[in-house]
Amino acid sequence: MDVSLGIRNKKRTFGTTFSASYLFGTEESYQLISSSFLNFTLKRTSNFALRFKPRLNFIMAKQNITTSRFVLVAGKRVLSTFNFDVFDLLNTQLNFPFSLSTRSWDFELGYNLNLPNALVNENNIDTTGFLNFSVGYMFDLSK
Repeated sequence: MDVSLGIRNKKRTFGTTFSASYLFGTEESYQLISSSFLNFTLKRTSNFALRFKPRLNFIMAKQNITTSRFVLVAGKRVLSTFNFDVFDLLNTQLNFPFSLSTRSWDFELGYNLNLPNALVNENNIDTTGFLNFSVGYMFDLSK
Protein backbone atom coordinates (compact mmCIF):
# COMPACT_ATOMS: atom_id res chain seq x y z
CA MET A 1 0.00 0.00 0.00
CA ASP A 2 1.45 3.37 -1.05
CA VAL A 3 0.60 6.99 -0.43
CA SER A 4 2.47 10.00 -1.79
CA LEU A 5 2.34 13.77 -1.68
CA GLY A 6 4.19 16.09 -4.02
CA ILE A 7 4.64 19.79 -4.49
CA ARG A 8 6.18 21.75 -7.38
CA ASN A 9 6.19 25.28 -8.70
CA LYS A 10 4.03 26.39 -11.64
CA LYS A 11 6.92 26.30 -14.12
CA ARG A 12 7.88 22.80 -12.92
CA THR A 13 11.49 23.85 -12.42
CA PHE A 14 11.69 22.33 -8.91
CA GLY A 15 9.65 20.12 -6.64
CA THR A 16 9.60 17.42 -3.99
CA THR A 17 7.65 14.21 -3.52
CA PHE A 18 7.24 12.26 -0.28
CA SER A 19 6.12 8.63 -0.53
CA ALA A 20 5.24 6.12 2.16
CA SER A 21 4.81 2.40 1.59
CA TYR A 22 3.50 -0.27 3.91
CA LEU A 23 4.46 -3.83 3.02
CA PHE A 24 2.25 -6.49 4.55
CA GLY A 25 2.19 -10.26 4.52
CA THR A 26 4.37 -12.69 6.43
CA GLU A 27 6.94 -9.96 7.15
CA GLU A 28 5.58 -6.45 7.59
CA SER A 29 7.70 -3.40 6.86
CA TYR A 30 7.43 0.21 5.80
CA GLN A 31 9.54 2.70 3.90
CA LEU A 32 9.67 6.45 3.34
CA ILE A 33 11.15 8.06 0.23
CA SER A 34 11.88 11.73 -0.35
CA SER A 35 12.63 12.78 -3.92
CA SER A 36 13.52 16.36 -4.92
CA PHE A 37 14.24 17.60 -8.42
CA LEU A 38 15.38 20.64 -10.39
CA ASN A 39 14.69 21.21 -14.09
CA PHE A 40 16.95 23.54 -16.09
CA THR A 41 16.18 24.23 -19.75
CA LEU A 42 19.61 24.68 -21.34
CA LYS A 43 18.45 25.27 -24.92
CA ARG A 44 15.01 25.43 -26.47
CA THR A 45 13.88 25.96 -30.06
CA SER A 46 10.72 25.11 -31.96
CA ASN A 47 12.21 21.70 -32.87
CA PHE A 48 13.91 20.52 -29.67
CA ALA A 49 14.58 21.14 -25.99
CA LEU A 50 17.75 20.28 -24.07
CA ARG A 51 17.29 19.98 -20.31
CA PHE A 52 19.34 19.12 -17.22
CA LYS A 53 17.16 17.50 -14.52
CA PRO A 54 19.14 16.62 -11.35
CA ARG A 55 17.36 14.62 -8.65
CA LEU A 56 18.14 13.80 -4.99
CA ASN A 57 16.49 10.77 -3.34
CA PHE A 58 16.54 9.60 0.28
CA ILE A 59 15.29 6.07 1.01
CA MET A 60 14.47 5.14 4.61
CA ALA A 61 13.01 1.81 5.66
CA LYS A 62 12.49 -0.66 8.46
CA GLN A 63 14.69 -3.73 8.20
CA ASN A 64 15.17 -6.78 10.34
CA ILE A 65 18.83 -7.34 11.22
CA THR A 66 20.24 -10.64 12.43
CA THR A 67 23.54 -10.76 14.31
CA SER A 68 25.43 -13.58 15.97
CA ARG A 69 27.53 -13.22 19.13
CA PHE A 70 29.18 -15.42 21.66
CA VAL A 71 27.51 -15.18 25.07
CA LEU A 72 28.15 -16.94 28.35
CA VAL A 73 25.50 -19.49 29.29
CA ALA A 74 26.16 -21.49 32.47
CA GLY A 75 29.85 -20.60 32.21
CA LYS A 76 30.18 -21.76 28.59
CA ARG A 77 30.61 -19.66 25.46
CA VAL A 78 27.63 -20.24 23.17
CA LEU A 79 26.99 -18.65 19.77
CA SER A 80 23.60 -16.94 19.95
CA THR A 81 21.58 -15.24 17.24
CA PHE A 82 19.81 -11.94 17.87
CA ASN A 83 17.13 -10.34 15.68
CA PHE A 84 16.03 -6.73 15.92
CA ASP A 85 14.25 -4.15 13.77
CA VAL A 86 15.96 -0.95 12.63
CA PHE A 87 14.42 2.06 10.89
CA ASP A 88 17.15 4.11 9.25
CA LEU A 89 18.38 5.82 6.11
CA LEU A 90 19.33 3.03 3.69
CA ASN A 91 20.44 4.94 0.60
CA THR A 92 20.97 8.41 -0.81
CA GLN A 93 20.88 8.63 -4.59
CA LEU A 94 21.97 11.49 -6.82
CA ASN A 95 20.83 11.46 -10.45
CA PHE A 96 22.28 13.80 -13.11
CA PRO A 97 20.35 13.32 -16.39
CA PHE A 98 20.46 15.37 -19.57
CA SER A 99 17.44 15.02 -21.83
CA LEU A 100 16.94 15.96 -25.46
CA SER A 101 13.33 16.14 -26.67
CA THR A 102 12.27 16.60 -30.28
CA ARG A 103 8.75 16.48 -31.69
CA SER A 104 8.50 12.69 -31.46
CA TRP A 105 11.75 11.49 -29.87
CA ASP A 106 13.08 11.69 -26.32
CA PHE A 107 16.67 10.82 -25.42
CA GLU A 108 18.12 10.80 -21.92
CA LEU A 109 21.70 10.25 -20.79
CA GLY A 110 22.59 10.44 -17.13
CA TYR A 111 24.81 9.39 -14.28
CA ASN A 112 23.51 7.90 -11.02
CA LEU A 113 25.45 7.87 -7.76
CA ASN A 114 24.32 5.63 -4.87
CA LEU A 115 25.56 6.47 -1.37
CA PRO A 116 24.39 3.57 0.83
CA ASN A 117 24.27 3.94 4.59
CA ALA A 118 25.71 1.09 6.66
CA LEU A 119 23.28 -0.07 9.34
CA VAL A 120 24.10 -1.37 12.81
CA ASN A 121 26.90 -3.98 12.76
CA GLU A 122 27.47 -3.56 9.01
CA ASN A 123 30.78 -2.65 7.48
CA ASN A 124 30.98 0.42 5.30
CA ILE A 125 29.18 -0.19 2.02
CA ASP A 126 30.84 0.91 -1.21
CA THR A 127 29.49 3.85 -3.16
CA THR A 128 28.29 2.80 -6.60
CA GLY A 129 27.62 4.71 -9.77
CA PHE A 130 26.29 3.90 -13.21
CA LEU A 131 25.32 5.52 -16.49
CA ASN A 132 21.80 5.37 -17.85
CA PHE A 133 20.51 5.90 -21.37
CA SER A 134 16.94 5.79 -22.63
CA VAL A 135 15.14 6.42 -25.91
CA GLY A 136 11.44 7.11 -26.30
CA TYR A 137 9.26 7.62 -29.35
CA MET A 138 5.79 9.16 -29.29
CA PHE A 139 3.33 8.19 -32.01
CA ASP A 140 -0.22 9.28 -32.67
CA LEU A 141 -2.80 6.53 -32.08
CA SER A 142 -5.63 8.61 -33.56
CA LYS A 143 -4.37 8.26 -37.16
